[in-house]
Amino acid sequence: MSEGDGAATKSYNVFMPRRSSSEVESLLIDRAAAAELPSPEAVREWAAEKRAFISSVMAELAKERQAVAAGIRAVGLRPVMFEEFGGRDADPEDAYLAEVEGSDIYVGILGKRYGKPLKSRFSPTHAEYRHAEQHALRMAVWTLDTNEREGPEQSFLDEVRTFYVAPKFSSVDDLRRQVEDRLKAIAAEDLAPWCKLGNVVFRATEIEDRGDVIQVKARVRGDAVARALEDMRGDKFNRGTVARITWSGRSKYAKVTGVHVTTTSGRSKILRLELAVEDGPQDRSWEMTINGKSPGDLTESALRTVLFGQPKPFADQHMGFATEIPDPLAPLRENPVSEEIVRPLAELLVTDLLVGTERARRIVTFRLGVAIQGRRKLALAWEPPSRYSNQMERIREISGDAKL
Repeated sequence: MSEGDGAATKSYNVFMPRRSSSEVESLLIDRAAAAELPSPEAVREWAAEKRAFISSVMAELAKERQAVAAGIRAVGLRPVMFEEFGGRDADPEDAYLAEVEGSDIYVGILGKRYGKPLKSRFSPTHAEYRHAEQHALRMAVWTLDTNEREGPEQSFLDEVRTFYVAPKFSSVDDLRRQVEDRLKAIAAEDLAPWCKLGNVVFRATEIEDRGDVIQVKARVRGDAVARALEDMRGDKFNRGTVARITWSGRSKYAKVTGVHVTTTSGRSKILRLELAVEDGPQDRSWEMTINGKSPGDLTESALRTVLFGQPKPFADQHMGFATEIPDPLAPLRENPVSEEIVRPLAELLVTDLLVGTERARRIVTFRLGVAIQGRRKLALAWEPPSRYSNQMERIREISGDAKL
């Protein structure tokens, strides 16, 4: 765009990679990013809709269960306890497993006793633990500091410690404090959202979306990530990068109009990014109907293929391209991250794919379990875009074992 005779030609640095379904995006991740403690008000707002299921041998650990419930309530979550279920028509085992499914966090307490095995040959606590894993709940387990543990209970604890840290507790007050601290840490992880701007992934401390303008504040610890974000502001020849920014269930195209950097005494950098929202590229090739299958059907089939390895529909009709979609988890397989951040980054990449390409209006549910033999339980639900203004699309849900 010329600004008069003799003026330099200015251009935009556009970061809009178009990848085939087999290409893997290379990410630059601020791996050292840590969640900053949110305000008590923000924690309670986060906790208001969360449920934590308490799982243990009831008779042995009655006081501990009450201490855990008190810790959960102190943070603002609702404790889910068998003692409070009341009368149910359902089989007791089905009832408490249904309560596990309806919870967000599993809190287990392991003591000396294993408990009476059910028909499944697992104790109720062990069955609840495995059910929580199968439904990809956030897991938090504590163990009594004792050397007098029954054999099956020790085997159960060994299983837990294969995949999770199970800290010891010495008293009910100690247990309550640990539960509170763990729940606040989970809240901090959720409330300090990860962002993806182009191929740069970092953790924000604050994001303000005004509709046409987005302002992001972030404490960046990785030098390469900080430099990459600084370079996006452009110079006198380039007016800043245009890229897709994704965070907390949202995804928009925007032009980076400003990057302000403050270097702290701890050598981390506080970045304030200013972005102007722009129209993104219009790629509607996926909005087709084939053999009676709607765009929503095709998106669902494509995700089942790339996430769970299910057969590609229409491949025998030479129309497999209709359900081709990039694998959102491929970057994390190519460039693994620590267990502490794999779940939020996986959700970020799924959001970037579905919401960023307008295949979904929003992500309704995202749960990712721990890795067991290279695979993780993944439960995903999303709301497709409405094709007609007077018609609501049904929520799409898929679940299975994802390779990650």
